[in-house]
Amino acid sequence: MAACHQLLDYLATHPNAAIRYHSSDMILAFDTDASYLSEVGGKSRAAAYYYMTRKGNRSFTNGAVDILSTIIKHVMSSASEAETGALYYGCKRAIPYRVTLEEMGHPQSRTPVTTDNNTAQGLTLGTMTSKASKSNDMRFQWLKCRRAQSLFRILWAKGSLNRADYPSKHHPAHHHQKVRPSVVIDRVPRQ
Repeated sequence: MAACHQLLDYLATHPNAAIRYHSSDMILAFDTDASYLSEVGGKSRAAAYYYMTRKGNRSFTNGAVDILSTIIKHVMSSASEAETGALYYGCKRAIPYRVTLEEMGHPQSRTPVTTDNNTAQGLTLGTMTSKASKSNDMRFQWLKCRRAQSLFRILWAKGSLNRADYPSKHHPAHHHQKVRPSVVIDRVPRQ
């Protein structure tokens, strides 16, 4: 019920909020993030921020086409395991988007996927070896397999540049007000 009140307060405060999209090459890109042990029962949260970008331009900013924010089903034993779980959830959700874009006539190169965790990137790229459980090993192998098929390009960027950081964690009101201008435009001219 509190989330409903928060949404209604936001809508009343910002009645003209909008998301701005810029023309792009229709290349799917997304950032993933996780918050370790932030949910009830020792669970973690995975998030992904999907957007369309321009080929070869990581700094290009476009409005979100989808945002994933979900609780990871299994209890993770470390923050890097949670980050790898977020990569897995994000990549699984991206497959239908890639297929849809290709069927619409927008060929997709390797989808750039950004994470802010070196270990999750290293496990996926094969530069680190995993000593994980069987259930987690399946996620690592699935990610490695999709990367070998040239579907994804796993990149690292510091957390402050990760668009998925915002929906992966609980924030106080002042943080929402600080981040909102990068996500939503509050004054859109009426037509």
